[in-house]
Amino acid sequence: MRIALVHPTYWPEVRRGSERVVHDLGVTLAGRGHEVTVITSHRGPATTSTEEGMRVIRARRPPDPPGSRAYEYHLVNGPNVAFRLRDGDYDVVHAFFPLDAWVAVQVRRRGGPPVVATLHGIPTREYLVARRHRLEMLCAVAAGADECTVLSEAAADPFRRYLLREPRVLPPGVLTEAFDRGGATRQSATFFCPASLGDPRKRGELLIGAFELVRRRMPQARLLLAGGRDPVMSPVQLAITAGVEMIEADSTTALALAYASSSATVLASIEEAFGLVLVESLAAGTPVVADRSGAGPEIVTDDRLGRLFDSDDAGDLAQAMEQALALGAHPDTEARCRERAAAYDWRTIVTDYEAVYESVGAPVSRGG
Repeated sequence: MRIALVHPTYWPEVRRGSERVVHDLGVTLAGRGHEVTVITSHRGPATTSTEEGMRVIRARRPPDPPGSRAYEYHLVNGPNVAFRLRDGDYDVVHAFFPLDAWVAVQVRRRGGPPVVATLHGIPTREYLVARRHRLEMLCAVAAGADECTVLSEAAADPFRRYLLREPRVLPPGVLTEAFDRGGATRQSATFFCPASLGDPRKRGELLIGAFELVRRRMPQARLLLAGGRDPVMSPVQLAITAGVEMIEADSTTALALAYASSSATVLASIEEAFGLVLVESLAAGTPVVADRSGAGPEIVTDDRLGRLFDSDDAGDLAQAMEQALALGAHPDTEARCRERAAAYDWRTIVTDYEAVYESVGAPVSRGG
């Protein structure tokens, strides 16, 4: 099947979250015999290359015009996406970003390929009105896409309420074997956060505040940060305090080692649509701390896997972090975490993605 995966940013410019989902899904699909094209952009000249069995088309990303910050992210990249979709020959287009999905729907209406639109967020009222015309754009996507998907049940309810369509819940996966760093030495009282804390939605200040509370009782505690900065969506410069260290974990190998050598992984984000880093951490055998809002409770289904905390409560987050340290020292925790992560292995859930593509496009020839 000829599948186009569309997202405005991609590796190596950004290696987290949605970009990792697009990469790992593409690699898995290509390994099953599909013809995969990633349509994206970057700051350099336009290029087309073959990477890990996929064709990757990178358009030159124009600079943002004055006043564009009030509108949807990557708005200037719309014409690039429209041109590539009109010029290509695909059985299905899978768009992972609101602007890309809207463009794909417009091309679809003019005879373009079927569209699967995935929202990598929770469409709360606050989110829908945060950018001009975002609500209208997403309503058009919901009405015009052949299939709409969300990452969790937490995202499905507001999607149907505000966008008036029943979405399919299609969680992302993890290449679990890439995060299995068996034999790595765990550092005591060490927390790891791989989220991009320059993004205010990731609650960096809350995390730092909770860590300072932990340090009052455990002066030896450390917090490792490796999220880096998204070139568009991370405007905040976070203040670093005692015990907090920035580490390089740009490659998957380095990221996996950071998970495996830490006592617990902490994601302080509120209303997280999924929390890919939680599953990556579990795949490394490391317990997690997540907010009770969003999809955290859908992943951390057992208190032997980690702890949940109440939103915007630094004290509750600090308590959950301390409890996760104790959990990380339990001899059975590592195996339980890996067992939970196995449910999200790409080799298992890729068939759900193929079923969606098959439902909107040509029949899928399944690989091994």
